[in-house]
Amino acid sequence: MGLTSRAASAVLTAAAVVAGVLGLPGSAVAGAAAAAAAPTPPRPAVLASGEARTLTLRAVPAVVAAGEASTLTGRLADGADGAGLPGEPVRLESLSVYGTWLEVALLTTGDDGWVSAPQAPGSATDYRFRHGDPGAPGEAVSPSVSVSVRALSARWERAAVRLGSVATVRGALDARPGSLLRLDRRVAGRWRPADRTRTAADGSYSFTVRPAAVGYTRWRVVRAARAGLPGVSAALPRLEAFRVHRYSVTTRGTVRADLGEFRRSVAATLADPRGWAASHRRFREVPRGGDFTVVLSQAGHLPGFSSVCSTTYSCRVGRYVVINQDRWRTGSPYFPGTLAEYRRMVVNHETGHWLGRGHAYCSGRGRLAPVMQQQSKGMQGCRVNPRPLRREVRAVSS
Repeated sequence: MGLTSRAASAVLTAAAVVAGVLGLPGSAVAGAAAAAAAPTPPRPAVLASGEARTLTLRAVPAVVAAGEASTLTGRLADGADGAGLPGEPVRLESLSVYGTWLEVALLTTGDDGWVSAPQAPGSATDYRFRHGDPGAPGEAVSPSVSVSVRALSARWERAAVRLGSVATVRGALDARPGSLLRLDRRVAGRWRPADRTRTAADGSYSFTVRPAAVGYTRWRVVRAARAGLPGVSAALPRLEAFRVHRYSVTTRGTVRADLGEFRRSVAATLADPRGWAASHRRFREVPRGGDFTVVLSQAGHLPGFSSVCSTTYSCRVGRYVVINQDRWRTGSPYFPGTLAEYRRMVVNHETGHWLGRGHAYCSGRGRLAPVMQQQSKGMQGCRVNPRPLRREVRAVSS
């Protein structure tokens, strides 16, 4: 509040007396009077450098589902009397994996020193508020708080299933019941909705899928964006649908080779993921019958299967994949690979005939031979190859 006219006059008179005693000019008298008449300044909103400040922080909620936000709230106050400090800069910082604090946002305190900011971390994150420069007088740093994240999880019970059977997706989002989730399938380069469900009381959920064709399909689980919060998704590994072929093993004529070793070798060759199994097929041995029969035959008995079979090589007739015992034991003089490579090749070659493939030919000197090439009779300039080429696998993958 300014002085009254009477008080101002008194001040002016007193100033004039002092000026006369000291011999000061008249301008000094006017300046003294003006200073005396000026209003008293209010208490500064910003504390002087070096004065104490306090800064608080809390996170609500402290545990969120992936993609959801926690609100970080704090208050900057005078350390002496607890009065809030409005209009002050406060930095929100997060702790990096290297142990350093990184600025996330620059905020300004509002009424009574309060400041808040929503954050949706992708993983568990520590936060703090800081006012002032590091190490500077008057710097205030809040205690740190940790926000934990319950990520959306998704997994197949089995990532490969028989064609026509059910594949189940299981996972969890959070502990709150009723969260809406969507199952998407990738079709022609786009994600298309396939199913919807809601989480149970413990946050768990499940979907079921029944593949209609062999091959790989891609899927994901999605919680859509809502109330201004980003959506979250969990990609699943590729789901494979495969056909199952059952086969039995038998002999014809006098067999001197180790039948147990023969059966193990056939099973390993047909189960090799680099072989016909790569065409989304599984081969399972059964005691008898099945879809086809693998026969280890005495050489002289091969013509008994068909006139197209000879005593020199192996052949396939109808459901019978017939392996010549002589070739099984010694290989072929025209095949430069090892005996183990020959055995894998001949099983894959004759099984390839059963799958509907005809003979193939070397496509260029130095290249891998197709497994459907008659490698037992010569390499035609190609290199030894006991397994189907990719193009041969693709040809039987439907």
